[in-house]
Amino acid sequence: MQNFQGVGVSPGRIIGSVRQMPKPVSEPPSGERLAEGVAPEDAVAGLKAAAQSVHDELKSRADTASGDGKAVLEATALMAKDTMLLKSAAKLINAGSSAERAIWEAGASVSEMLHNLGGYMAERATDVLDVRARIVAELRGVPAPGIPSSETPFILVAEDLAPADTATLNPAVVLALVTSGGGPQSHTAIIARSLGLPAIVAAPDTTGLADGDYVFVDGIDGLVITDPSAAEEHLAATYANREVLPDFTGTGELSDGYRVPLLSNVGSGDDAQLAAAAGAAITALIVLASRRNRDDY
Repeated sequence: MQNFQGVGVSPGRIIGSVRQMPKPVSEPPSGERLAEGVAPEDAVAGLKAAAQSVHDELKSRADTASGDGKAVLEATALMAKDTMLLKSAAKLINAGSSAERAIWEAGASVSEMLHNLGGYMAERATDVLDVRARIVAELRGVPAPGIPSSETPFILVAEDLAPADTATLNPAVVLALVTSGGGPQSHTAIIARSLGLPAIVAAPDTTGLADGDYVFVDGIDGLVITDPSAAEEHLAATYANREVLPDFTGTGELSDGYRVPLLSNVGSGDDAQLAAAAGAAITALIVLASRRNRDDY
């Protein structure tokens, strides 16, 4: 029995067999140059065509998705055509770099910039690397890595999940998610919570798990245990048969009667309507918004 500690980002306790995510696209050789006889303008055109193909494929998947998954796919599709990313790569191609190496380095620069901004923007750094890998795969004419197919349900273990893959997870097949990287605000965490999948991130030692390993995943305590005992079997069964909490009424309070309002971070009218439906204290949000824009009132 081995224990692996991570950060639980979506509650749930479940037992199942591991399937490892295929390894990511390999890095083009450092210093790789344009092939002899290939004009820089042709390489740039090829890069733009590859980026457009990635955009179209992600957009097509977004059109068949819904909720958070749809939003994630649409955002990732737009990133594939990001002007700064493609201009940076084109500049490197004109300096003699191969298209694959150029988009790889440009993606690394944009990702580092987002990472240095911290917070939510730092979590988007992984999204850029996903798009970069997809464009490189398109340039090579090979499929980008994706979630393994299986006729039986499994627990997916990966270094990290690309947002485009996370957004199309099938909860009937994927029982839980465990990643060695990522964070609580990553797309992996956001989508896992929206799907109700137990999920653990930032569990670095789980890279050593192999296909077929039988494990217990505790998305509450952020714990993965191999060869689970009767105690873990009991915890998983108890969670599966737990009493479902009643719907939230919009009124939150502690045992001593102290009121705790539910607030929501919204970015649009539609988001505000969803927050209101969930019982959020919208009045408080409107007051904050009016203070921020008091010159308009």
